[in-house]
Amino acid sequence: MVEFHAMMIASERCDPKDSLTRAGLNKTRQRLIVLETLIQAERPLTVSAIVSAIDGGERINKVTVYRTVSILREHGIVREIPTVDDICYYEMACDHNPAHAHFYCRNCKTLTCLEPLTLEETLGIFRRPHDFSVDQVSVSITGLCGACLGEGAT
Repeated sequence: MVEFHAMMIASERCDPKDSLTRAGLNKTRQRLIVLETLIQAERPLTVSAIVSAIDGGERINKVTVYRTVSILREHGIVREIPTVDDICYYEMACDHNPAHAHFYCRNCKTLTCLEPLTLEETLGIFRRPHDFSVDQVSVSITGLCGACLGEGAT
């Protein structure tokens, strides 16, 4: 399995303030902190993981993080990745982190980013005419990660 690391080098990162400005949202402390946490994350995070990852000096409760990611998702700043276990993960939805598939381990509940499809591969999905309009493509693959497979998980 090819793994995609969404971690960005400093010069290729999103700026939380610019992201909020472009979306027409106020630059609240909570929004900036949640965005910075997602930008620095090496992989998509759950709301609980966002709360845990926030610097100890900054306290934001879980309800506020849920509301914040919901607003950011509605404005296209972050994308939500639901799993078969009804756990939602969140990641930046920006030029630095293009839409891509994910692998979800049903045993250890980890979500891993996979390499994005090429434009040609993506277009191949839509070569036939359809009676619908596509706004977003989300691909998630579920199974067992290498560590859980080695432990004999089923």
